[in-house]
Amino acid sequence: MERLTKAAVATGGAAVLLLGGAGTVAYWTAQGTASEDALSSGTFDLADGTCGGWTYLDDGEDGGEPVTAVVPGDSVTTTCTFEVTATGDHVGIGAVTVTDPQWTAENGLATQLGDAEVVSTTLDGVPFTGPVSAATGNEVDVRLAVTFDGPGATNESQGLTAALDTISVTLEQAPVPGPAAP
Repeated sequence: MERLTKAAVATGGAAVLLLGGAGTVAYWTAQGTASEDALSSGTFDLADGTCGGWTYLDDGEDGGEPVTAVVPGDSVTTTCTFEVTATGDHVGIGAVTVTDPQWTAENGLATQLGDAEVVSTTLDGVPFTGPVSAATGNEVDVRLAVTFDGPGATNESQGLTAALDTISVTLEQAPVPGPAAP
């Protein structure tokens, strides 16, 4: 029995050594890093525009004809064109805001002109309904109308001049959806 006992003790000790040694086995590890190309943002800008000559508003008998000299009650219009610079995958125009024009006046005709009203806004000749995709080279046309209706339209308002000095147009960028995923 002593021999059997010794064998059992030896077997148990070997098992304990094997089990105890299992925790000391080393495993390999590996580590890697990844990088990607730089991420760049797009652009969104509106170049200073130019305005065409004044014409009579389309609703009169002289509608669309060039203006030589306004008289009280005349409504006239001009179109100002601005070029968009836009880059980006989903860049679009969400809104167009136009401020009242500033006039360079000689002898005060500017005080005789009513507030300018935006008659229409188009993007590349298509009426702007927003949001629409935008890209470099798109043209925004803002058509303004103004009426010679100042409160002092008396004989003293004859022979006056005014020139459109500035009109500010602001585009608000808005995302437009990209193509649907397959």
